[in-house]
Amino acid sequence: MHAGMENQTTPSSAHCVVLAYPAQGHLNPLLQFAKRLNHRGVKITLVSTHFFWKSISTKQLSLSSLTIESISDGYDDAGQEGAESLKVYLEKFWEVGPQTLNQLLHKLAESGCPADCVVYDSFLPWALDVAKDNGLVGAPFLTQSCAVNDIYFHAHKGLIKVPLSEEKYLLPGLVELEPCDMPSFISVYGSYPVVWQLVVDTFANIGKADWVLSNSVYELEEEVSRNSNTTLHHACY
Repeated sequence: MHAGMENQTTPSSAHCVVLAYPAQGHLNPLLQFAKRLNHRGVKITLVSTHFFWKSISTKQLSLSSLTIESISDGYDDAGQEGAESLKVYLEKFWEVGPQTLNQLLHKLAESGCPADCVVYDSFLPWALDVAKDNGLVGAPFLTQSCAVNDIYFHAHKGLIKVPLSEEKYLLPGLVELEPCDMPSFISVYGSYPVVWQLVVDTFANIGKADWVLSNSVYELEEEVSRNSNTTLHHACY
């Protein structure tokens, strides 16, 4: 580049790929986050699966200011309903999803509008590996409250033993909990084994993330948020 040309170039805004797990309850918080980023001048490419976008009305979501893209979960014509079970669906999604997300990132780069970062639903931890393989910033978005994520993280690290055997549990930033206060995947251990693995695997590679984002109101969960950040930092690194 010749001297002086750089000053004539208008800096482009950051481009964030936001990847949502294909379920309405997961899309909504990520969508609101994406809109807030977009309002601040960040270009957003909102991504979910082929079938999920076909199954909902994107017009009702007011996505005019966002770019919509899709990846494959291996069941483009039927989504999860096309699989024999949730376990089979996730196994296929975990095989196909990383490949098609990688293809999407390459397509965006070749189009002249490369992504700078990937914010992904924490249910899709493999998205962080794809982001890092492409030299991008990666950040999981925890769609549940800090309190719930704090419990799952301690279960992931083995600090909460399952099946539950203690009468009381005291976690940093939380009030004393009884087994019945825990999420059902923990309190009734074995009742939803596939979902249990899904929520616990959320933290499998979180130590590699550049940022960790949570769907919460800080003023409502200030203490658990502060303690969770400290616990996560010391446990992951």
